[in-house]
Amino acid sequence: MILIKNVAAILDSKTYKEKVNITIKDSTISYVGEAEKPDNYSTVIDGSKYLALPGFVNTHSHLGMTLMRGYAEDVPLQDWLNKYIFPVEGRLTADMVYFGTLLAAIEAIKSGTTLISDFYLHPEASVRALSEIGMRANVGLAYASRPFMDKVIIEETETKYKELANRDEKILVSLAPHAPYTVSQTLLTYTRDLAKKLNSIVQIHLHETEKEILDYMKSYTETPIEYLASIGFLSERVIAAHCIWVSENDIRLLKKNNVWISLNPESNLKLGSGIPPVDRFVNEGMRLTVGTDGVASNNNLSVLESIRLTALLAKGISRNPRTLSVNDAFEIVTYNGAQALGFDNVGKIAEGFKADIILVDKNSVNLTPMFSPFANIIYSMYSNDIDTVIINGELVMQEKKILTVDEEIVKKEFENYIRKLYY
Repeated sequence: MILIKNVAAILDSKTYKEKVNITIKDSTISYVGEAEKPDNYSTVIDGSKYLALPGFVNTHSHLGMTLMRGYAEDVPLQDWLNKYIFPVEGRLTADMVYFGTLLAAIEAIKSGTTLISDFYLHPEASVRALSEIGMRANVGLAYASRPFMDKVIIEETETKYKELANRDEKILVSLAPHAPYTVSQTLLTYTRDLAKKLNSIVQIHLHETEKEILDYMKSYTETPIEYLASIGFLSERVIAAHCIWVSENDIRLLKKNNVWISLNPESNLKLGSGIPPVDRFVNEGMRLTVGTDGVASNNNLSVLESIRLTALLAKGISRNPRTLSVNDAFEIVTYNGAQALGFDNVGKIAEGFKADIILVDKNSVNLTPMFSPFANIIYSMYSNDIDTVIINGELVMQEKKILTVDEEIVKKEFENYIRKLYY
């Protein structure tokens, strides 16, 4: 059992307490309140210098792409993919992805992320890495069409799903068709049916660039979102990454079908793909989350940066400072993200919720004074303000040191694979 004593805490997007005690039993928060309940605690943390809050949630990333950080810069998305990224990915092995994912997880944890989505090759390597480091995750089984192979691909995906689905209680598995411009309509239909059969979440890239929409409409006379809606693909179990080039009808269909949108503004801006219409999404009451995308296009995994930029874009585009309050932004990067990724009891500090908690040094100069704890988190906090990370009731980082893997060994092995990959 863990006791965090006398800690200031943001419990959820509406509630801040100047001093509480938080008790963690096994993987769950068992008590939150002013009383200190005596018990046989294995760990007692003096919380007087910390601000406790739910861990952040990153709903779109490609963790193994740490292997390509900085490799292709200042090029548009299609050139970036076809001339640089896809050729390197063709040389990746499971071991490379394993160490790339471990390095990514270390970075994510140090930036306060306790639940992350992955969408990449060799998902078995990702599950292994995330389980070993102790991270909560939803790992997508990524695929795209190949000539005459759609039936085989979906059958292989179902087999892989069943192999990986119950390896770790902290890790869910999802279907991850790349995008409508790389996945045939037949395979998208198979995906819809398999998702219903497995009750699986589906991750997919949607409407990331203007070119992909224009090209798609030349062939099909409707947008990808309109097509997906027409076949019953869209639902509350779908996470649509990006959604930049969307029409009013696209927005209507996303809202009607309760689709979760994963906003990735840093990646979108860096690749010159465009700016997501955050203000329209907020005003329409869309179901919003945030992601970082992969570090080859961001180039970091700080979802705190993503939510900060999202909030600023909402205000700047609308020219209205009231668009997307700090409380709503906090909800997006915590509870909303957890809901989208399939974890109903994650994203709040509340009794009965999973103990995914970060402790922030509240005395950091950039967090002083604290007139609004929510504003300080969204607009003032840096990743290096985070001292301690607890995931599923386990100490994963304390005093800024990762406890579950040897960071130096991971970096050394990662560098070895970089040499094999490029030199």
